Amino acid sequence: MAFVGFRNTHNNTIYINPEQVIYVSSFEEDVTIVAYAVTDASGKPVVSHVRGSADIVQHKLASAAAR
Repeated sequence: MAFVGFRNTHNNTIYINPEQVIYVSSFEEDVTIVAYAVTDASGKPVVSHVRGSADIVQHKLASAAAR
């Protein structure tokens, strides 16, 4: 299990486990939403907003998952 480091929109480093990601979607230019297989109290997936295009984020996650 390899965690992948990203910068969130507050410029903090966060680490994501690619095995827990259920989808990656563009939010705005150079900001991507990553949703996890974990729900909050209302039953919605927990999400993070990270810097980078959706293509770059997906590539980094796929590369780590392949290891």
